[in-house]
Amino acid sequence: MDNYNDAGPFRLISSVNLDKHEILVVGGGLVALRKINTLLGCGARVRVVAPEAAEALESLASEGRVTLEKRAAREDDFASHRFAVLAVPRDKSDDLTRMARAARCAIDVCADGSEGDFALCAQFGMDGCFVGVSSGGLDPAQAASVKQSILKTFREPISVLTRNSQLATAQAALWTDALEAAGFRTSVRTVESHGDRDRRSELSSFGFGAFVKALEDELLKGRGDCAVHSMKDVPTVPVEGCSLAAVLKRGSVRDVLVTRGGGGLDALPRGAVIGTSSIRRRAQILYIRPDLACVNCRGNIGTRLEKLFAGRVDALVLAEAGLERIGAPAPAEALPFITSAGQGAVVAEALSGSVMERILRLMNYLPAWYEVTAERAFLSRLAYGCVCPVGVSASYNSGQMEITAEVYPESGAPDRGTARGAVDSAEDAESLADELWGAMRDGPAVREIGKAAAS
Repeated sequence: MDNYNDAGPFRLISSVNLDKHEILVVGGGLVALRKINTLLGCGARVRVVAPEAAEALESLASEGRVTLEKRAAREDDFASHRFAVLAVPRDKSDDLTRMARAARCAIDVCADGSEGDFALCAQFGMDGCFVGVSSGGLDPAQAASVKQSILKTFREPISVLTRNSQLATAQAALWTDALEAAGFRTSVRTVESHGDRDRRSELSSFGFGAFVKALEDELLKGRGDCAVHSMKDVPTVPVEGCSLAAVLKRGSVRDVLVTRGGGGLDALPRGAVIGTSSIRRRAQILYIRPDLACVNCRGNIGTRLEKLFAGRVDALVLAEAGLERIGAPAPAEALPFITSAGQGAVVAEALSGSVMERILRLMNYLPAWYEVTAERAFLSRLAYGCVCPVGVSASYNSGQMEITAEVYPESGAPDRGTARGAVDSAEDAESLADELWGAMRDGPAVREIGKAAAS
């Protein structure tokens, strides 16, 4: 991360041994009172010098919590203190600043943070530590706002939204484990999606987002802090107000063929029935084995396995990562398919600009992020990826990426392409996807799909 923002260098937040220092506060108004309460919250000894004092400040003095002298500040006040807070209007701070400089006393100039030597943080204590937020005195209101957001995040469990299937809750657990390992408390709330309610219709009839939109609606209504999705279910067009913040280390990207007795596609007899709800998988199967039959097979993994072992289908095509995450024992053989964009990745989504988004971004596993960024960028260029048979898979290793895609027409051979290059950022990953798209955009399968979608 760059060490500079629009306001200049980030301010250093440091600790002061308050047992050795009394802090001088010049001023008796509401600004002074806020600063004093911050100092008292840290156990500081505070001396206040001001001709007039707010009633609440008078009360603090009467309780013996601060020393109050109702007079104008003098140079010897600064000479006897190492740190001072000038909580006075700008027109009165210049003379006081000169006095403090002459006395070599470090000052917080509340009227203009850029003129001071330090600025008190908006802070709170937790588990024996202090957590501080500082704008360097340039935007105290914003610092206070961020403090309140952090307080909510630390003191209340992070509410993680997920679908109510076995696989979805297992994937949500990957994120709650990661958050709790980072020191946060979590709670999980399940939400039923449209895709969960209707398990008979073809997925393509819903449009992209059948398993995502309900969670995003809850997020936008403030009924959760983040939502966890299978990345392959997430539309490439973002929802306004929400951001895909981070992915964990990626699981397997492979498709597997699950049968009652084991074996791959070659072991299936002619006319065997394969259950899959994916247009992409159906096209890939029939291109290799046109003698097989594919039928729609919806439901969670457990339900689909029940159909297999009940003899309603001869085989299933499933994501290997899903089987591994729920620990389902089943004879499975890897398939030589280019799989879906985002397959094997679990993404956490949060409100754009929220503290939760910033926390998640710190946990982002960049190799997986670069891969899914490239895959989703290619899919977005295709524009019809949600309703056509397209596979795209990227592999990132030690600064190098390879991305391969294939697009299937209604009949005939697919368009295939591969691009390779150096990738050091998400922008680089998108550029590589653009390079691949440029090489494939005029292929016959891509043109056919574009014409069909436009008609």
